[in-house]
Amino acid sequence: MILVSGKKAAQQHHTASIVQVDGLGKKFGGPPVLSDISFKLQRGQVHSIIGPNGAGKTTLLNILTGIYKPTTGRVLLHGNDMSALEPHQLAACGVSRTFQNLKVCFNMSVQENVLLGRHLHLQTGFLAGILRLPSMQKNEEEAHTLARELLEFVGLRVDAALRPDALSYGALKRLEIARALACDPQLLLLDEPAAGLNPQETMEIKKLIERLAEQSVTVVLVEHDMKLVMGVSDNIVVMNYGQKIAEGSPETVAQNPDVIAAYLGAHGKQEKAEVTP
Repeated sequence: MILVSGKKAAQQHHTASIVQVDGLGKKFGGPPVLSDISFKLQRGQVHSIIGPNGAGKTTLLNILTGIYKPTTGRVLLHGNDMSALEPHQLAACGVSRTFQNLKVCFNMSVQENVLLGRHLHLQTGFLAGILRLPSMQKNEEEAHTLARELLEFVGLRVDAALRPDALSYGALKRLEIARALACDPQLLLLDEPAAGLNPQETMEIKKLIERLAEQSVTVVLVEHDMKLVMGVSDNIVVMNYGQKIAEGSPETVAQNPDVIAAYLGAHGKQEKAEVTP
């Protein structure tokens, strides 16, 4: 569970590799979408994947979450090949994600939306459900308590029975993160969590990502907001045309001429000055 004290989280935090991406490639019948992508994800760190549109970021994210299967290479989770696993199997292994486009159920309460992410941990059964056994009731009560705690954790201090359509767009983004956290992930993949947000909402997302890292959750961030990326990342992988062209700390990546040319474009020097920490 992520909701532990800061001291305990600090004791748990270490730099052991949790995921290894090894020679990953993907084709959909034409030219490769991904070619020989390799990197490691360290536990409790924030890893960003950046690059221009069409660089292959979403394809990579979809492979990491089991939506696509790699054509070549493999993805190891704690040393075990997870490349062939389905999304629900990966979720059971501690992998969770959010999506660029909101996937919120507006006909359910905010608490019920969070509970959707907890279903793999609920002890259910036909007989238990019919008889409403005490063990099942206790399990449900614990899930509801956790949902309220997660809403608090992501900064949504609202009535749990509130419908999502009463929330701002930025709050809906955090609701999705709360739902993703409900499955108690070790690896959380965030697909453009700051897209469409104002500066204040983006700052709230930044602080939330930092709290997650403090709780030893490994975060993979795909994001176009370079100030957010440079301000929150421990490590950055830069992609272009399906290939990794650079990797390193924000400082290293911001100084890389290939990154400036490929990602920051014609006004690279000016953009570089703006995002350099």
